[in-house]
This record gives sequence, C-alpha cells and structure tokens, in this order.
Amino acid sequence: MRGFIARSAATAAAAVTALALVPVSAAEATTATSQSARSYRFVVSATSGWQDTGTYLRRGDRYSVEYLRGTWTVDSARFDRVDADGYDWDTDARIYQGCKILKNEAYGTLLAKRGRSLTAMGSYRKLRAKGSGTLRLRINDADGCLGDNAGQVTVVIRVWRARSYD
Repeated sequence: MRGFIARSAATAAAAVTALALVPVSAAEATTATSQSARSYRFVVSATSGWQDTGTYLRRGDRYSVEYLRGTWTVDSARFDRVDADGYDWDTDARIYQGCKILKNEAYGTLLAKRGRSLTAMGSYRKLRAKGSGTLRLRINDADGCLGDNAGQVTVVIRVWRARSYD
C-alpha cells in the first residue's frame, strides 16, 4: 500500500509539473498583455493649477488614479495637511468657501480633468474615458487661492487601453 501511495503521489506531482509547463497560445498571450495596465507615477503639487500628467486617454480606455503618499494643505498657516481625500467636512466648513472648484467635494480633494470632464478622484477611483484627451490633476482649490497652499501628493495612474473606440 505504501508503494502505491508513493507512486500515486509521484504521478500526481509529474502531472502538475507537466500542466504548469504547458505554453500559452499566442492568442492568450495577446489577450493577457492587452488587459495589462500601464502604470505611471506622478507628483501633484498643491501650489499649481491643472497639471498635465502626460497621460493621453482615448475614448473607451479604463483608467485609475490611486494616492500613494504625501500630504498637502489649502492654507498652510491655519489648517493641517491632508491626503488626497481632502479635509473632513467639519474642517472643510471652517475654510473660506469661495475657492472650491467642485463645490460638492471637500477642499484638498484630488481632482482629475480630461477635456471638459471634471471628476473628484480622492485617494482612489477607476473610470472609463468618455472622450479622448490628456489627463490633468490638481487640488480642489481655485487658482486665485493657491498662494497659501503647501505640499504635494504622489499618485499612480493606470491605463487599460480599449480594444475598440466606437
């Protein structure tokens, strides 16, 4: 019985090894590659307006922006630094409300723009591009109010290219 179990285990191990070494077809390799995301790191400054990431999105592409590290503030003299999700709503209510780009989002939230499309990204968001254009990022604080800002956040941008662009 012991010999039978040892042979069965050896046969099973050989079968698993054989399965693991089976090459992937060219079609499967192409599909796997086309579904892989291209990743780019980008540093977004709190003291600059819209910043061109150099990432061109085509209609139908899926993309994500994910916060990695760093902090920023919309008023370095009066408010602590925060991450890409921005300030909590209690703190936000204490900040002068005349400088928000997206009024329904907290100050300090990471924003993205492609063409005319403007979206709050926060610390992570994945979207599908409805049109083509260069992805730009910034803090939720208007151009005229950037003088008292400080800090920067680092993000990773991932793009999954669409197969067709209808």
